[in-house]
Amino acid sequence: MKGMVDSMKLSGTITAMVTPFSKDGSVDYEALARECLYVSRSGCPGVIWCQSNDAIDLLTLDEKKKGFEALAKAMEGQPCMLTLGANGANDDGMVATAQAIEEVAKRHPKTNIAIISRPGDDTRTEADLRRYYEKLGEIARRPIIIQTACNSKTPTPSVPFIVSLAKKWPDRFGYIKEESGGAKANDRMKEENAAKPVIHTVFSAWGGWQWLFQSRQCGSEGLITERCAYAPLLAKIWRLMEAKDQTGEVDLAYALLRLLIDQRNFPGGLRGYSLYYLQKAGCFANLVSREYEKSKQDDGGTRGEGKKWKLGKVSLSDDQKAELDALWNTMQAFCRR
Repeated sequence: MKGMVDSMKLSGTITAMVTPFSKDGSVDYEALARECLYVSRSGCPGVIWCQSNDAIDLLTLDEKKKGFEALAKAMEGQPCMLTLGANGANDDGMVATAQAIEEVAKRHPKTNIAIISRPGDDTRTEADLRRYYEKLGEIARRPIIIQTACNSKTPTPSVPFIVSLAKKWPDRFGYIKEESGGAKANDRMKEENAAKPVIHTVFSAWGGWQWLFQSRQCGSEGLITERCAYAPLLAKIWRLMEAKDQTGEVDLAYALLRLLIDQRNFPGGLRGYSLYYLQKAGCFANLVSREYEKSKQDDGGTRGEGKKWKLGKVSLSDDQKAELDALWNTMQAFCRR
């Protein structure tokens, strides 16, 4: 279609960034750009903002626009796909965000930009899903990754539904972040890959849980995860997978990834101890977060409702820092092998 951008091959490790904040809770756009370049220079073929369970609902549309602009400028000429989140509590919110992405893309033609979108917060039926994604398809001029899960109230797009979108807009849809629950994700992934070439790429999710299994058994061609602090290791695992694990290291690399992200009794969630690693990488200036006024944090991120937020800060003991430093050094040494 005229006006459609040429797509890079969307596959491999695409990491969703966590949002850096200044001490007063404002978005630190310079740190956001540093984080994006850290992911790109680590060798990951893609990076995402703002899409994760990183309390992104506490960002205003204006803050998102400023972030899109800062990232598109920083990523000019980088061999990495900048993937921007087009989501909303309703259709109007998604449309406004998608339009902002297209406007930024026009200003930065040297930046490779894609879109990722999860079902709208207020979707309840497949008819709602179709209206939502068809509006996005009309606006977008670039590849769109569908994230199959949003929250417990929204329906998971069926595989036939996703295939129908890809048939109608083959230059937009056909990219899937498959994160339906448990073994269901494995079954869906096989069904989705059976629909190739209409479906282009199916990614694993859930922080890498099941990734190795899905790569070997279900046709996964990469991972979309919020674990950007581990970008060097994620990039190495993907290189090993692409090379058909000729060195026999992929099991070891995957075990190291699970070790890094599965530290129990440490401040958890996406804004837990990984912020310390992003600080060590030279990206973040502090460990400050926006948190929902009434929030719950778990391994999946920070969850809550409403737009009111409070400031929080990750606190680590000296023993915890020493252990995290040891694991960080192990990761760096392994990635240099």
